[in-house]
Order: sequence, then structure tokens, then C-alpha cells
Amino acid sequence: GPHFRFPMLQTIADDLWGKPSLAYHVQPVLPAECSAALEGLLGPIAERWPAPLHLGSRQMLHVTIYALVPVKDDFDKEGYWRRIAAPSLALVEELCAGHPPIELHFSRIKVTDTAIIAVAQETSGLIEAIRERIASTIPPPRGREPLRYDLIHTTLARYRSSGPAPDAAVERVESLPLSIRAPVRGIKIVRETLFPCLIVDEIASVALAG
Repeated sequence: GPHFRFPMLQTIADDLWGKPSLAYHVQPVLPAECSAALEGLLGPIAERWPAPLHLGSRQMLHVTIYALVPVKDDFDKEGYWRRIAAPSLALVEELCAGHPPIELHFSRIKVTDTAIIAVAQETSGLIEAIRERIASTIPPPRGREPLRYDLIHTTLARYRSSGPAPDAAVERVESLPLSIRAPVRGIKIVRETLFPCLIVDEIASVALAG
């Protein structure tokens, strides 16, 4: 029969990079050596990719457990945050209370239509539990559905231009070896004012002590 070929990945240019943005996120506190190791992937990725990329830097590399107030969309974000701040913090404190430190294991690089990401696993289930509890108990902004996450990841690069990405380039990047184990001893809530997490203020931090 005919040979069907998957269409080439179409990349989508990032138009928010370096621009003011307002968002609130729940994030794990990543150890410095993890951020440094992830940063070490940026050069090899850029060398293997045929077009210029927006590359993260050590202080921008982060994992979003949940975007309590998302970057995209226009609504009264500060008003919404005021309504959900106390229950959000209480929920994170409750789930983290007495929970031992967790480990993120970054094990593969994935090329998506919007970004090049490092994917991690977390076996204790804490990140999943926080996501599930927020989605089921914190009312989303009016007219919106709660967010559902299928991956734990950190974004390493975004695209400067839209267009087809050659399969060979995707393969070259995704075959870069990756195994970074990151002990996480705290969960924080941050306010982001310059995308992507170029400027963040820590609102609260909860220790994992177990």
C-alpha cells in the first residue's frame, strides 16, 4: 500500500520572550547544580538545531508544577490572585507538611511545536497530588477550565521563527543523552513579571522535611 509519512513538525515562534508578563506559578526549588547541568544542554541543542533559538539561562530554568495565574490571557490577574492566594498557599502547605524531599529525574529531551524541553519523572507522586488538588479545588478564572498537565518538564529553548523543522534535526536533539537527578527540598510560589521567568519574586516557600 501507499507509504504514509508523518508531516514535519511545524514550529511556532514565541512572541512573548523578554516581554512583560504577569503570572503566578507553583514551582519546585531546584538545586543550583541541577540548573547548571540543564544549562549545559543549551549549547549542544543550539548546535544541532538549524535555526536560531531563544535559549534559557541558568536563572530562568524552572519547572512549573501549576500555573495558578497563567502567562497567556488577559483578565484581572491581580484580582483573581487575591481571591485564590490564601487557599492556594494553604493547599501547598498541607500537601507538603511532613513530606520528605522529592527527586526529579530529568531523563529525556523532547522537541514540541512550541519548545524544546527536558522531561522529568517524580516517583513520590507529590507533584501529581498538588496538580490534582489545585485543579479540583481552586476555581479557575471565569470562563476557563482548570489546567491539566501530562508532563513534568523544564523549557530549555523556544523558537524565534515559525516553520517546518526537519525530522533529522528533531532526532539529533532528542537523542542527546540526559540523566540529571535533582533533589528538591522545597516548593515555592512565585510571581513572574518578565517572560520566561526572567524576573520572578518568591511569594512563599514551603520546606519538604519529612
